[in-house]
Amino acid sequence: MSRIVIVANPDKPDALSLAGEAEREAARLGLDVRLSTRIGEDLAGLAPDFAAIFGGDGTVLGAVAALGENPPPILAFNLGRLGYLAENPPDGFPELIRRALAGELRESVRMRLEANLKSARRQWRRAALNEFVLASRLNRRLLPLSAWVDGEELMNIRGDGIVVATPTGSTAYALAAGGPVASPELSAIILAPICPHQLANRSLVLDPAEMVSLRHFSDRPVGLLADGLPCLEMEGEETLEVRTSASRIRFLSAAAGRYKLLREKLGWGWKADSGRGERR
Repeated sequence: MSRIVIVANPDKPDALSLAGEAEREAARLGLDVRLSTRIGEDLAGLAPDFAAIFGGDGTVLGAVAALGENPPPILAFNLGRLGYLAENPPDGFPELIRRALAGELRESVRMRLEANLKSARRQWRRAALNEFVLASRLNRRLLPLSAWVDGEELMNIRGDGIVVATPTGSTAYALAAGGPVASPELSAIILAPICPHQLANRSLVLDPAEMVSLRHFSDRPVGLLADGLPCLEMEGEETLEVRTSASRIRFLSAAAGRYKLLREKLGWGWKADSGRGERR
């Protein structure tokens, strides 16, 4: 019997309603269904054929983390504002669930990052789909930090922090920090300083086989965020190592192409017509 997990954002009534309908539709199709409406619930041991997620991009990021090291394919329905990750229209979920079971949807494979804390007094490890952000909690003070690549010193900066992102995360915090937009299925590591004091500090795209090491030189703990959520207070004597994870995320989509969503969300769908811009 095929098994699916349905995850819904409990703060969105429409998401809960549609998730309930999806649960009944899946049961009608003879599927083993697990519905989760609790943020942070551990879903790693369920081993479903795929996960249907109702919410926004934040819901998707939370569900991916809850599904563990090797999550199933993700079929995400957008009930948020942006919808870079949750790109499928919610009104088509009955058909899309059937098509997902039949293997008829396009699969987009995305890389993840893994961070390891190197410290004399503790061990810590975490994966992220979008990015890791090392940033000062004290906005009135510049954060001094250094970045190394495969043991070679790369940059020393003073600013608000630094983003280490995947191509999937290139349209999130990294883009706001001045980083490049990368094709989501690309394998690469993006470094984007946040408001650096030195004008010469710019974003950088690294080989996915390289390892980034970060240290800060503040006299106070500095916050580390994974996919937008605080996860660690990093001390000055500690080193954070970020590398490509062996784990991959597979997104299922009804869209035929890769760039339709990017074109729409970033407003790239204009063309010149006799000197006037028209929507495609």
